[in-house]
Amino acid sequence: MAISVEKLAKRWILQLTPDIVRIIVSKENVGAGVQMFGQIKSVSLDILVMAYAELSTAVGFIPVVRLNPQDRIFEAYHIESAAENNSIWMELSGELFVRALKSSQQASDVTMKLTKKQNLPTLSFSITNQSRSGKPVLLVQDVPIRVLSVREAEELKEPVIVDYQVHILLPQLHHVRTITERMKAIGTHLLVSANMSGEFTLKVETDAVKVETFFKNLINPELDPSQVDVSEQPSMNRNPHTFAEVRVDVRDFAKFLHSSVINPRNVVCCIIEGIGLMLYVYLGEGTDGDDGAFTYYIPMRSR
Repeated sequence: MAISVEKLAKRWILQLTPDIVRIIVSKENVGAGVQMFGQIKSVSLDILVMAYAELSTAVGFIPVVRLNPQDRIFEAYHIESAAENNSIWMELSGELFVRALKSSQQASDVTMKLTKKQNLPTLSFSITNQSRSGKPVLLVQDVPIRVLSVREAEELKEPVIVDYQVHILLPQLHHVRTITERMKAIGTHLLVSANMSGEFTLKVETDAVKVETFFKNLINPELDPSQVDVSEQPSMNRNPHTFAEVRVDVRDFAKFLHSSVINPRNVVCCIIEGIGLMLYVYLGEGTDGDDGAFTYYIPMRSR
């Protein structure tokens, strides 16, 4: 999950709750670039938490997490916090966080602990490996963090846009990524268009050249009536052969496509004309997000 976000931004927000682990890349100005809100359920997890009042008036604890490299996330997970909804919010370096996780890939045991070092809050990874002789070797990697205040956490809200003109399941992302990387070498803006008849198009155009790629026979997934008023949804009340389109920065779209490294099962692209793209990346079989999901927002760009 973290590796797929590595290219988006240098600083991330990590939220730990009793049920969900979230990684957030957000911008104060929605039009500034790609935003991402990713989450995965912490089912069957058990984090051990110890009280530590000096850490933060909003938090006041040290969580200790034992990680099993063979499991999706945590082997043990239990959390307690003085903050509302029993959650921890922290800002950290994505590069350092991913580096610590990569060091843990072949480990026999990993403990992630929120603690203080030199009087500064730190996310500390204690990683146990085996030497060639079979003896345990302990590696400690520290990721400095900044604990967010309650006010800062409340400001981190995912964009909610339901009035999209088209929603469509994308082809396998690694195919789209290969095409986009070639288009990135041609121009700076990418025209993304689709309709409700399973057609999806990518186009890059300059004064000298125009390149366009077409995908057909894709799926326009059914909407959940319990979540959306289908009768009022623009994508369900238009000529299915009429294309909706939006122009985005090709580099922003390429950053989103880095999520292909997690091999998502389903990716839904929603086109909101005049605003941008909402892209929902689902880790499980369906599109309900039960196994984890990422939501990307890519703002439109003018010529």
